[in-house]
Amino acid sequence: ELKEKEIEFIKLACTDMSYKEISEAMCCSYKTVEGYRDSVHKKLKVKNRIGLVLFAIHHNLFTP
Repeated sequence: ELKEKEIEFIKLACTDMSYKEISEAMCCSYKTVEGYRDSVHKKLKVKNRIGLVLFAIHHNLFTP
């Protein structure tokens, strides 16, 4: 199950923001964002950001 911060990360990762910009928007460190990324990729069984975006669109977490 995804945590609230992981869902927030997914929504921001679906934009054109860099991970550094995401860390600033989430008020956390770059390393924390990397942790969210790794955790989300593992939980959702996606390999990269494109896979994450496709998952988010398919599951109505993001609308392009």
